Amino acid sequence: MTALSKKVGRVIDFEGSFRTGIQQASIIDFKNFQVINTKEYIGSDGRFSDWLLENTHHCQIDYWVAHNVPVEKNMVNKHTPYRNNLNRNESTTNWGPWLDTLKVYKSLYPSINNYALNNLRKNFIDAYKIEVLANKYCKRTQKKIHHSMFDSIITFLLLERLQNKINLSLFLV
Repeated sequence: MTALSKKVGRVIDFEGSFRTGIQQASIIDFKNFQVINTKEYIGSDGRFSDWLLENTHHCQIDYWVAHNVPVEKNMVNKHTPYRNNLNRNESTTNWGPWLDTLKVYKSLYPSINNYALNNLRKNFIDAYKIEVLANKYCKRTQKKIHHSMFDSIITFLLLERLQNKINLSLFLV
């Protein structure tokens, strides 16, 4: 785990669909599980791809975190120029590697019947911790499930809870 604690992680969550487009997006950047940056996007901010690239291109993000990575990865692929970490250069934004909290919790807790973010929140995260972070970081989105910053906070806390229990770098893809 030491290797990941020295790196910058980014939790990302989108609300929307391929049909409607991105309605909300939020990011939480952290190092050693200390939040160092947050951003929220809502549809009236302009083009989502411009927002994401503006908030990513000049950042050193070592790994990306999401709950159910294929959904976020597919939205990034649809709305922005997608590259894996195979071709690093100054003019290319790189997406990945990814850490999926859904896969982590499925692997660690195989007997759970429901791995939805809300169910994991109820089973594993202290409501007070969520409230403190939501009051601090949910500036433009609501403090409830299926709102991008709130979901990003839960994803971050699900990961933080495991930081000293397992080697999370084994889950990077």
